[in-house]
Amino acid sequence: MSGQNDLQDFFKENGSKLIVALAILVLIVVGISKYNESSKAQASQEASELGKAMTLVYAGESSQALVELESLMASNKLSGLSLAKAALLAGNIKYQNRDFEGAGKLFDLSVAEAGSATIVLAAAMHGQAAVSMEKKDFQKAITQWEAFIAKFGNRTGNLEARYSKEENVDEVSIVSDAMWLLTLCYKEVGDMAKAKATAEKLQKIYGDKPEVAAKVQKFFATL
Repeated sequence: MSGQNDLQDFFKENGSKLIVALAILVLIVVGISKYNESSKAQASQEASELGKAMTLVYAGESSQALVELESLMASNKLSGLSLAKAALLAGNIKYQNRDFEGAGKLFDLSVAEAGSATIVLAAAMHGQAAVSMEKKDFQKAITQWEAFIAKFGNRTGNLEARYSKEENVDEVSIVSDAMWLLTLCYKEVGDMAKAKATAEKLQKIYGDKPEVAAKVQKFFATL
């Protein structure tokens, strides 16, 4: 029953977390993306094209933002990272609207175009796995969460290394969230051995986060 409640919490809350958190991540990327000299002019033009849509997103005008983003993508004015950002934002809006099929295709496009932009890539991959969970394709979600954790998770749980500031840090801040959702997916498919092992790993590596510790404690208390 607790596992079902955890999944209900995911379905109820995860959409809003995606649209807010990932939109902020995109904004950060706009500020930190690096371009070589030959591509600066193009990057500036593409950023300008995205500006109106991003303004609409932050103003809460998601329907208008989606129209703008879809128009931009259809016009072929965007490419590479700018296209990845547009697809990510549009995917988030479709996810919010519970158009999971449409959202999934846009997250796929964002992953394909993100290149080495870690934050955009991570956000899009997170979206892919979230869509699979919404569609209750837990086996696919397991594969996606495992790939996400393998790519972006660098923390080891070695406390001595952590206290001496020698422990590797994750490339993005949402790896613990991915590991928790992976735990739920294992439980959904009936693989309790992997569910427990993943929860134990989550506790070891991210147990210093109060929200993580509380989730893991609740998980084990209900087994």
